[in-house]
Amino acid sequence: MLTSTIVAAILAAGSAHAAPEPYLAVRTGLQCSACHVNRSGGGGRSAYGSVYAQTQLAMRTGTVRNRALNDFLALGWDVRALGSATVEDYAQGSPRTAIELGEANVYLEARMIERKLALYLDQTLGPGPSGAREAFALIEGLPLNGYAKAGKFLLPYGLRLQDDAEFIRSQTGFSYQTPDQGIEVGFEPGVLSFFIALSNGTAGAAEDNNGKQFTSTLAIVKRRFRLGGSASRNEGNGLARRDGFGGFAGFAVGPLSVLGEVDQIAERVQSGAELRQLAGYVEGDFLAARGVNAKVTYGYFDKNLDVAEDQRVRLRFGLEVFPVGFLRAAAFYTADLWIPQARAPDLVSLEFHLHF
Repeated sequence: MLTSTIVAAILAAGSAHAAPEPYLAVRTGLQCSACHVNRSGGGGRSAYGSVYAQTQLAMRTGTVRNRALNDFLALGWDVRALGSATVEDYAQGSPRTAIELGEANVYLEARMIERKLALYLDQTLGPGPSGAREAFALIEGLPLNGYAKAGKFLLPYGLRLQDDAEFIRSQTGFSYQTPDQGIEVGFEPGVLSFFIALSNGTAGAAEDNNGKQFTSTLAIVKRRFRLGGSASRNEGNGLARRDGFGGFAGFAVGPLSVLGEVDQIAERVQSGAELRQLAGYVEGDFLAARGVNAKVTYGYFDKNLDVAEDQRVRLRFGLEVFPVGFLRAAAFYTADLWIPQARAPDLVSLEFHLHF
């Protein structure tokens, strides 16, 4: 009954719904909370998000599967298999190939009180050691469409891209590899989204000092446009401190979606010296046909704003296909450019992603 109700709502509203990747949220015009249990995005999908992926994202719609195991417990997963080959290996003079498990995650959601209290677990099974990427208690139904959560979770900063290799993820320190332990509150009244978190600042490891990390994001989300900013401060012992702040935006025109983010990172060490870095990202997505998305990305990183010619650029383009409700297949070409004195080999990759 629950699944049929959600399907009816999605089909009645057409394509105006959010989905896993930020470009889909830009294209459809809703907050990340429309499709994810984690209200600031990423990880396990809600019942709404799972049914959306099966009925609107795929080229063909089959039997819709309900992620609910019973009236309060629901299950989901993401499994990604990757194959890659270097176009030219500058060190060895020949291409190198690899087959890898990119991700294996299982999501469990226990709704203790409907729309009020839930327990959520995002368990990583591979490729590394098994462990909880996210595990938190979620209280919803607060004023201004608000919520609060406590436990281990992904911090609310910037665009939550799936690709952790992009500089706005890897260099800012906000990726799927760096959840933290703490508390978070958020409010989404109308077109506004506001999240703020207080955490240990240890990327999920045990606390080792008296400092704490503050992370926040504020955004305006409209039907075909969004604009926002994020800020973070991680206080360590003594003078050690890491600050990050930046802005992001996105818009959609017909089948074209464009989004981007710029961040400045400042690190101050015990001696008082400061390192300033800049990371940027621009992405364009074109809906060529139902279930077929063409993607082009440009990433930029300046590892020290006070040093000339130390920039790095990452170019990526390819095609994503969603043939059926639970499968995404993608092919990408990545050119990873460094400063003139060094360069990484270009890479061709194939990806198969099972999701629910």
